[in-house]
Amino acid sequence: MPVGAALPPRTDALLGRFHPAVAGRLGELLYRRGIEHRVVTRDDDTELYVDAAHQGDLRAEFALTWAQIVHGLPADDAVAVLGLGGATPGWYDAPEGGWVDRAGRFVVDAGDGEGARMAGPAIAAAGAVILLLGWYAGAGAGVLIGGAALLLLGALIPR
Repeated sequence: MPVGAALPPRTDALLGRFHPAVAGRLGELLYRRGIEHRVVTRDDDTELYVDAAHQGDLRAEFALTWAQIVHGLPADDAVAVLGLGGATPGWYDAPEGGWVDRAGRFVVDAGDGEGARMAGPAIAAAGAVILLLGWYAGAGAGVLIGGAALLLLGALIPR
């Protein structure tokens, strides 16, 4: 490869596991947009891989427009996929939720970070309960300091 030449895009970030009919539709969408992708077909599902730079944006877009994607399938395939049920039929590892980040972008997650995003608020809430109940019951300074410490710790854990 010549010096200064662009490296080919990597298609190693898993976009998701899909019903084969849905994967075909998504593959067409990616092809029309000029987004390099790789397809791995298995017995029960099809995995799509894209460049990591596109992964988050595509997952967010697909999560928001999933009904349109499924209804864009041929009628027989749409009926089969909708028969699978669930919030995102045909997307076997669909994001469980989403949030708007500090830059104002909608971000979805496969669930790996859900516990970490909930740990801070849960610790802060527990600290607030301990602090208030300790104050109301006239508990010792140790209980009040412990509750305040948990409240502060929970507030400082990144989400």
